[in-house]
Amino acid sequence: MNTEKRRKTILSMLEGRMESLNASQMAEKLEVSRQIIVSDIALLRAQGHNILSTPRGYLLEKQEPDGYTGIILCQHGSEAIREEFYRIVDNGGVVLDVSIDHPIYGLLSASLNIRSRYDANLFLEQLGASTAKPLSALTEGFHTHRIRTEHAEDFARIEASLRELGILVDA
Repeated sequence: MNTEKRRKTILSMLEGRMESLNASQMAEKLEVSRQIIVSDIALLRAQGHNILSTPRGYLLEKQEPDGYTGIILCQHGSEAIREEFYRIVDNGGVVLDVSIDHPIYGLLSASLNIRSRYDANLFLEQLGASTAKPLSALTEGFHTHRIRTEHAEDFARIEASLRELGILVDA
């Protein structure tokens, strides 16, 4: 299979999926190495395809006409990450990403796509198993999240819950 056909196949594998697909799974199906898949994903992103990296693998970001997307600003240490994610997903939100405003590099962002407590726990397990620090460790705990909800009222409920927890920074 040539590279162009393989990249089209990767896109078709990701289209319409609700659950992520990791590079090893794709590599096995396409009979190539995991690194080739990772490179193909990077090139597909460069071509403008909205492919998200999540703790469980890759997803093709869908343009959802319905719903509400908002941004929150929080400040806390790593000990509050689990509770922050739980309050968001328990109130109907999806944590799309995390961003910080780094004094040297500017805006740094990472896709998360955390939809459930399971996703939150998996993210925290991976963080704990590595020597990496959360992005917010670079900015004294300040960070933003893009959150998608079904309704604006859900987003307001998330804000109230995070405010109650004492980590929401009101503008």
